[in-house]
Amino acid sequence: MSALVVWRNARRVGRLDSAPNGDVRFTYDAAVAANPTPADRVGFRCPVRVAPYVGSDAAAVFENLLPEGGLRDALGQVTKHDPSDTVGLLGVVGAECAGALQLWPEDVGPPAKHAYDSVDDAILMTAFASAGGQLRQVTGRASLSGAQPKLVLWRRPPVGATAAHTVDHRPEYRLPRNGAPTTVVVKRPNSSFPGLLEAELVGMRLMAAAGVPTASSALCLVAPTCHESARFDRTMDSDGTVHRVHAEDGCQLTGRVSRQKYAGVGGVTYQDLVAVLRRAGAQPASDREQLLRWAVANAVMGNYDAHAKNLSVLYDASGTVRLAPAYDVVVTTVFAGLDQTFALAFGGTTHPAALTPPCLRFVAREFNVALPQVEALTADVLARVREALQLVLHAVRGLGGNAEVLDRLGAAVTATANAFADRLALK
Repeated sequence: MSALVVWRNARRVGRLDSAPNGDVRFTYDAAVAANPTPADRVGFRCPVRVAPYVGSDAAAVFENLLPEGGLRDALGQVTKHDPSDTVGLLGVVGAECAGALQLWPEDVGPPAKHAYDSVDDAILMTAFASAGGQLRQVTGRASLSGAQPKLVLWRRPPVGATAAHTVDHRPEYRLPRNGAPTTVVVKRPNSSFPGLLEAELVGMRLMAAAGVPTASSALCLVAPTCHESARFDRTMDSDGTVHRVHAEDGCQLTGRVSRQKYAGVGGVTYQDLVAVLRRAGAQPASDREQLLRWAVANAVMGNYDAHAKNLSVLYDASGTVRLAPAYDVVVTTVFAGLDQTFALAFGGTTHPAALTPPCLRFVAREFNVALPQVEALTADVLARVREALQLVLHAVRGLGGNAEVLDRLGAAVTATANAFADRLALK
């Protein structure tokens, strides 16, 4: 694969290629290096400089833009690229990614006008089909990280909609073409995990109830069997024009590739993430509290897949960051076949059964928060989740959620929260 040009929004910032040893290599353009601005930086670990970035830091920025696991394998098969060929795959689907980076072949470049296709239920489900989904990514030149099948769509709210009132007709949805920016992420039901739709609708609402800013989460109105979440890294003008906001996930921020998103040797830790917020955060104290609330809420409700790629920051014009709203929050404890340990070590352990009151001292050190504050915040999150649970279950049932699945979710969250409280001697 020849070199790719890297753009951050409408500004060309550098080139991505492979070094002679096969490592990912990123080099800032000479003009950018000579007169850098905060809006030129591709990532926290790659500040603007003349020398190229070769290896781990460059790989972390760009490899994490691609889908993972079997989805990457399928994309490689469709595009005839080795799944490990980060540069090659991004040359095909890297024009619409998480954050504000776009990657284009040197002889192409971003189009002057954004193009979209209309979409309905049938078209959406066809696009979700195994091969169709990968072909749709190629058509849209769109790549969204993660291991779960998903599509990105442009969505405009109904004309006349406001925060207080929404008119009674469907919003407009479109599928992107050729790198056009999108505003929502849509996931289909997963036959391997019946009830996944309800588990995410409940998880997202419980996270919001715990006091954590959370991305909007609802049924997709163009395909009500699917789950829709707003992209927090996009804004839309009243005329439908979409703007990209730069973002990085926890793996990118800490210099890890996607397979290191879980706890383990070389994996991301909360201490790593707190260090980034301390160095680059616009409001590190409040973001540190938000991160701690996120960690506690996941433990209380039983979201054991809350890994580093489910955390992101958003960049402002000055180059500082704020923790992004929570997303991909799923009550996984309801699925017996899934791992029942913490995705990121919490309180010095990945095993919920190992949590004891002394573990909160470890949490205080890792998050750089006073122990009394940790104790108060933990009790507050526990109380909020418990108090909100029945209201959340009722709300999701009103959206059409399966009653039997919701009963199981209610029982699972209640049992998990009670066990959490007992182990930490909380009321």
